[in-house]
Formats: sequence, structure tokens, C-alpha cells
Amino acid sequence: MKKVKSVIGFIFLVGVCVTSLWAEYNLAVRFAIMFSVASVAGLLALSGALLRAPEGYENENGFHIRACRKQARRPRHILAMSSSRS
Repeated sequence: MKKVKSVIGFIFLVGVCVTSLWAEYNLAVRFAIMFSVASVAGLLALSGALLRAPEGYENENGFHIRACRKQARRPRHILAMSSSRS
């Protein structure tokens, strides 16, 4: 059953890829300049999102985002214990 699901998923993925390539080809033929401008804008938006994305790692348990290491705030005023107290 797993093999059948994998084959069906692969066929669906190929269909989606072929359909998107066909649509992109039609857009490129009809609107060559506008398509290239839209592609560049899309790539810039994607690269900006990737640069702002948090770093993480993936292992057998899933994807994990590393916690941000914030520097400990140093107190502005250090209160010294005075020895004059009796």
C-alpha cells in the first residue's frame, strides 16, 4: 500500500510540474517582458524571505528551530553593599 501511495504521489507531482511549466511557457510567449520582471521580483522576494528566516536543523524527529541566544542584560547600576551599615 505504501508503494501505491508513493507512485500516486509521484504521478500527481509530475502532473503539477508539467502544468506549471506549460502555464509559464504560455505566459513567457505572450508577455515576455512582464514575465521577466515578475520573475525577478519573485526571486528577490524569495531571497529576502530566506535571508530573514530563522536557522534550524532537521533530524529524524522533525524540523527544529534553534532558540535565539540573547545576551544577558547587564544592570545599569550595580548596587554595592555598603560596609557602613551596622
